[in-house]
Amino acid sequence: MANKFKELDRTAEEKYKKGRISFKVGRFEDALAAYGEAADAWKEMADLLFEKGKETRGTEFLEKAMEAKSCYGMALFKLERYVEALEIVDAALELKPENPTEWSNRGFVLSAMGRNEEALETFEKALAFDPKSPKILTNKGIVYFRMGFLKKAIETFDRALATEPRKASDWACKIPRFSFFSRNKAPVMKPDNAETWYWKGNVLLELGEKEKALNAFKMALESDPDHLNSLLSGGDLLCEFAEYGEAFKCYIRALKLSPENEAAEKGKELCEVKINE
Repeated sequence: MANKFKELDRTAEEKYKKGRISFKVGRFEDALAAYGEAADAWKEMADLLFEKGKETRGTEFLEKAMEAKSCYGMALFKLERYVEALEIVDAALELKPENPTEWSNRGFVLSAMGRNEEALETFEKALAFDPKSPKILTNKGIVYFRMGFLKKAIETFDRALATEPRKASDWACKIPRFSFFSRNKAPVMKPDNAETWYWKGNVLLELGEKEKALNAFKMALESDPDHLNSLLSGGDLLCEFAEYGEAFKCYIRALKLSPENEAAEKGKELCEVKINE
């Protein structure tokens, strides 16, 4: 029993770690399989403990199984299997109706399905349980952006950014006539801010505020230097400003993260041409 228990736990931990890594690099099929195996292993452990009357320990591993299952649902979401993803989220909410993360996940899935009004209501429920969550606020702002409510989107992203203390870099408020990348060796803002700055940049682009948008992408990269979408969007804007050397750096870093990325490859080739003219 003890050996089986240890083997199940080892397998679950390894698969969960593999799922996180695969998800982060965009291998969502691999993430789906890994998270599924982790959830099954922890669920089996929980059942074994419940059979032995060890309710507290069993509950701990059931919680782990539910967390892995939630990640499984988000992998389904990334694979655009929205109906299945929604089923996973709804099942989680039946067990934990006060879980703000699952309400937020539900809102994101609904938005992807084009059910934006329902998504906004769902994010409001999430915020009722966690009113200062930058992630939930960001997700809600993205829905406003998709619906064309740009002012509300900006206001919501600013609320998200205001919820976490952050220290600006030495170039944070400048635009764009020098190095695009921070000189700091480590990020000075929490990585959660990267998505918020990126989406705020998209809204600013939609409003025609290109320099402010570029600064938003800079701030995203200050928070997370490997934020792929900010590298690509920042590179594209730097090309518009004829800052081809800085744009080239963006595309090179993007290609290291995503070697077959067509947008990054095309951008790099354009910069090479312009730099050599």
